[in-house]
Amino acid sequence: MTFTREQPYNDLPALPQAVEVESRQVLKKTVGAAAALAELRGAGSRIPNPGILINAIGLQEAKLSSEIENIVTTNDALYQAASDIKGDDNPAAKEVLRYRQALWHGFQAMQERPLLTTRLFVEIARIIKDRPDFDIRRIPGTKIVDSQDRPIYTPASW
Repeated sequence: MTFTREQPYNDLPALPQAVEVESRQVLKKTVGAAAALAELRGAGSRIPNPGILINAIGLQEAKLSSEIENIVTTNDALYQAASDIKGDDNPAAKEVLRYRQALWHGFQAMQERPLLTTRLFVEIARIIKDRPDFDIRRIPGTKIVDSQDRPIYTPASW
């Protein structure tokens, strides 16, 4: 199927694609990566509470991901909201905390059942949006248009 702006594009290739990724170059890089991970594991075992470091990494990832959507907060506001020191209602910090919660939810779900499913993605989106009723649109006809109402892209309907 050729891409046209007016038609949903449902002919995406099946995953995983039949592409060889274990090249000599890739395998050589895994040796260095394994050594770095071993060093990190050793350093992490010397920290009294490694959970603090893991939590900080998750918060920073959530903060940076949120900035892509123009949700900007400071580290101070973020850590205060995370520790509930002030209890004020900083909406940007609260949204970043939902991103972190969604990240952990996805991580834990993958630990229990390492399978990416539409259901898992909907659960993650519900956490981020703070909308338990959120679901994937099922009504065809959605399209992205320019200022002259010309279609730029028509997403697939599920």
